[in-house]
Amino acid sequence: MAPTQETFQHTLPVAEPTLFSRWKVGLIAILVQLVLLCYTYSYLIFNPGKRLIVTHYDGIKSYFSIASFLRQPQRDGMLVHGHNYPFGEYMYFTDSAPLLMAPLHALVHAIPALAPYGLYLYDLFILSSLVVSTGLLVLIFRRLALPAWLTVLLSVALPWLGPQTIRLNVGHMNLAYTPALLFLIWALQGLHEAWRTNAPLRKHFVWLFLGIVVASWLHFYYLPLLGGSLAFFVACLLIDGWRRQRPWRPLVVGTGLTLFGALLMTWGLLTALDPLSRERPVGGGGYGWIEWKFQFGALFRGYDYNKVRFPLERTAHIPYESSAYLTSFVLFGLLLVGVLLLLKRLPAAARLPRSDADSRAHFLKLLFLSSLPLALASLGETIELDNGAYVIHNYLNVFFVAHKLTERITQFRTLGRFIWPFWWAVVLGFSWYVARWRQLAGLRWGLLVLCGLLIIDTVNATHHYHKVTQSTNLLALPADTEPVRRLTGWIKSEAYQAILPLPYFHVGTEAANGQLNIIIDPDDPHSNTTYQLSMVTGLPLMSHKAARTVYHQAELLYSVLRPGGPDPELLTRLDQRPILVFLDSAYYNGSNNYYRDQLKDRPEMRALFERTPDFIREQNMRRVSHQGSWSLYEWYPKAAASSPKP
Repeated sequence: MAPTQETFQHTLPVAEPTLFSRWKVGLIAILVQLVLLCYTYSYLIFNPGKRLIVTHYDGIKSYFSIASFLRQPQRDGMLVHGHNYPFGEYMYFTDSAPLLMAPLHALVHAIPALAPYGLYLYDLFILSSLVVSTGLLVLIFRRLALPAWLTVLLSVALPWLGPQTIRLNVGHMNLAYTPALLFLIWALQGLHEAWRTNAPLRKHFVWLFLGIVVASWLHFYYLPLLGGSLAFFVACLLIDGWRRQRPWRPLVVGTGLTLFGALLMTWGLLTALDPLSRERPVGGGGYGWIEWKFQFGALFRGYDYNKVRFPLERTAHIPYESSAYLTSFVLFGLLLVGVLLLLKRLPAAARLPRSDADSRAHFLKLLFLSSLPLALASLGETIELDNGAYVIHNYLNVFFVAHKLTERITQFRTLGRFIWPFWWAVVLGFSWYVARWRQLAGLRWGLLVLCGLLIIDTVNATHHYHKVTQSTNLLALPADTEPVRRLTGWIKSEAYQAILPLPYFHVGTEAANGQLNIIIDPDDPHSNTTYQLSMVTGLPLMSHKAARTVYHQAELLYSVLRPGGPDPELLTRLDQRPILVFLDSAYYNGSNNYYRDQLKDRPEMRALFERTPDFIREQNMRRVSHQGSWSLYEWYPKAAASSPKP
């Protein structure tokens, strides 16, 4: 006979909170988080338009994509003209949350007074994720029957300590949107409750479908993260239901329709909206790169801002893609439990209840088990030991099988991110477990100590974000763009069609089938200056930094620097106006060897870099401005192509 709700008895009875107390706990937690957020990000929040979360690495290129997109007319659709000129690039491939950009674009055009604050509104959305995460955690912990004071503490602290929030350091703002995963966990709680009580499942699958689709249009890595988590959680439910002789059809049909519908509304819709989908690479370069695979020791390696260090901490460097420290709250708690078990002093009442007898324990067990396949996938298809002397072939990696079927799975090449569901499963499960200690006289002190460690970690985290992030908005402030404004001086921007920065950089084009690797990563100061030039002049850049760019487009742009000059196909896309060429000679006179060092083992691309002086001479460019190591040249590409060669 199928079990009823009474099958699951709670080992430690807890009074259910009233509606008023639930709202009160949630309101208190959200207000505390708001105060903490406003303090931590006070420079950014209370100085609209003057600060950005970060101005380096991937962060600044996303900001530039957004800023250049917001100043375009709406008739241009989702094609960003600010870089990769003359082709442009679609917003879907710029790490810039297309779901948010479309309404934000409409808003700043409907209310022109908001135009200078587009990036500010975007940052507010990203930072609001901490508050939204707090609200979701209150809902999750309420279902786990945690006491009010611990619910408030954990709901405020954990969003700052999660493996997604640390992405703010490198500018992966959309990947830092923690509510994506927490919404899934909350929805899975509802699905589990409905399943065990034989209630209808339809509305829970609707929530799951909406959550996956919305999150995926913020960043497409959420599609396999959330879709995979749902699939494996339901698989665990099916296995458990098979043992209990529970009906399986509603789960299978609901999950199948949810995942198929989510895939159709994300990948399918993206393919339909992207006119270049057939030309983009099927796979992604870097799949299997050790820096992008999860390093197991990262679970025990505190972040740089942590003052309390775990005694069994890994000392080796942790790549940022592996960031997943389990917090002092969890690690010291597990250490305490281990010591008490070893000494045989752990009270019997502190042992884990049988999941069959406790619905909350049952959910957390399934959540943990369903996170394991993605955790194994995060380790990669091979695991290297002893500096590569030994290799373990990870046949338990679901990507291992998927990779045999399609190269497209390598689009999700940064495997370390698939540890996030495991992190939340462990932290939420441990939080529920230690909450029981409040009723055990011998362990209450342990709970208080762990809460103290949690507060210390949170204070350290907020201090870190207060000091390290919130950089000056170099895309907007006149004072910060003054050097670039002096360089452009009297130049009339409308007389030019684009800016060509030298040294040239182009990122996002994946080589395949023996193609040459033509990616050149820019030096941050160099790319920042080119972004400022574009914002000050209103001209698009012929350089590019995005993802999955069409290889043929990049080849045509690189042809500019090759002997013989631009490819005729590229010339047909240009108009008669000159191009403004920006040269930073510091990279050629020995003052800065960034590009020489990057290209030292790539002779073909190194030769293109070294050709810059010849390129300027061969194309008969005229220097129109000079300032320090910076120079601006005027280049008529069509006139140079038609003139007789020396």
